[in-house]
Amino acid sequence: MVLVFGTTYYAKRPFGWQTANWYYTKAYMGALMSYAIVIYKTYGPPQLNLAFLHRLIVDENVEYLLLAFFWLMMKPMVVTLLPFVVFSLFHVITYTRSTLIPAVFPGVTLEIQRVRQEERSGTVRTGLSAAGRVSKYMGDWSSKYYSPALREVGVWEVAVVGAWIVLGAVTFQTPLLAPPFYFQFLRMRYALSAPTRAAFRRVRGFLDKMLTPPSASASVPGLVTDSYIRVRDFLIKIGDVIMDPAAQQQQQPQPQR
Repeated sequence: MVLVFGTTYYAKRPFGWQTANWYYTKAYMGALMSYAIVIYKTYGPPQLNLAFLHRLIVDENVEYLLLAFFWLMMKPMVVTLLPFVVFSLFHVITYTRSTLIPAVFPGVTLEIQRVRQEERSGTVRTGLSAAGRVSKYMGDWSSKYYSPALREVGVWEVAVVGAWIVLGAVTFQTPLLAPPFYFQFLRMRYALSAPTRAAFRRVRGFLDKMLTPPSASASVPGLVTDSYIRVRDFLIKIGDVIMDPAAQQQQQPQPQR
């Protein structure tokens, strides 16, 4: 909730940049607290062994925790907040529906279960209380939009944040450390997340249509098309290595004995 409200006030910037940046900082502090709690609830106290470390490395919550800390240390970039806001919004909805509402209205959970059973059997006989209707609506809304939201967040992370960071580094608006750090994050997401791989495919399809023949406009310079194809093919090779490093090793020439 700290993240959601902090981002809202930062986006509005009602009291000037200094106050807006304060909200930006609070938003990312909320993200850090949220992910830290989730990680601790999942794994418990830290353990000094390689197995525990490996479990942390491949956990997306740890990846986003590190990314949130990195953005917190950088100059504010509002485009980086959107993925965290989307995730936090669904977390708030889930927590409200599964914890807060049942705490105030203990009978809501059984009430919704009964109605859902009646819906499956096609015989809805009982209605829901106001709290039950709110809880059920939140659950239905979350189930309907969670997967589409993840897909759009993946595209945003790849296309918008990635382009913003590269452009910022080229124009010296962001530290040169930002692109390699963020691309390492994307590399991990590509290896572990199917929605991220799908996002890369969507971005590639869009750019292919806009920049390569026969669908590209005749006004697109040949230099732009050639440069895009080189960068695209280079990234495809990196993706192939990420998904199948053994194949890349087999393609490398063996040293002569």
